[in-house]
Amino acid sequence: MHRRDKKWARRVWEILNRSISLDQGQFVVDYAKDPFKILLSIILSQNTSEKNSIAAFKRLKEEIGTSPEILANVPLEKLEETIRISGLYKQKAKTIKRLAEEVLHGLDINELLTHDIKHIRQTLLSIEGIGKKTVDVLLAIYGKRIMGIDTHAKRIAIRWGIAKSSNYDEIQRAYVELFDFVDNYDRLHKLIIILGKKFCTSRKPKCDICPINTLCPKLNIE
Repeated sequence: MHRRDKKWARRVWEILNRSISLDQGQFVVDYAKDPFKILLSIILSQNTSEKNSIAAFKRLKEEIGTSPEILANVPLEKLEETIRISGLYKQKAKTIKRLAEEVLHGLDINELLTHDIKHIRQTLLSIEGIGKKTVDVLLAIYGKRIMGIDTHAKRIAIRWGIAKSSNYDEIQRAYVELFDFVDNYDRLHKLIIILGKKFCTSRKPKCDICPINTLCPKLNIE
């Protein structure tokens, strides 16, 4: 099978960048401008489509607001109803309020992002409802050498053979180490997401038109 080395990874990276367009507005994080709001948008994107998370974020912004002060004090029921379209809205509403309250009690996310990855993760993961992927997506957006791992990234990693299981940390480590020449893991993650949505789908993958089909270990045996 194709050897998954740095040379292979560079070719994959080049082809993905050439064949997939990352237009502004494709992802919910494109609609947020500061760390708190970006983290808020990532929470809304958990276990739902970009279309629904974008709709939820826009509605939240228009009907309630996205400042920590407003979100910490808005009635939980109103927040739930406003973000209902994002799915798991009861859980997400509680997480959003916890995050907003932490900020009001002194959590400075801008300052936090100046620290090392381990410290940032420990701090944000201590907030109930915020998981590894949510934190890692934020960190990658702010230039940290880490990548968020979602269902598309997991599926593709296993099909590529760069990870042997669906373990989050194993897959993350595989991407970061194999693509260590990449200076923007947020971009890599987004390219992987689009690849997974358009071509390397969970059912009936479109291998015949996939831009990297000639490099895919699943399809090519040397």
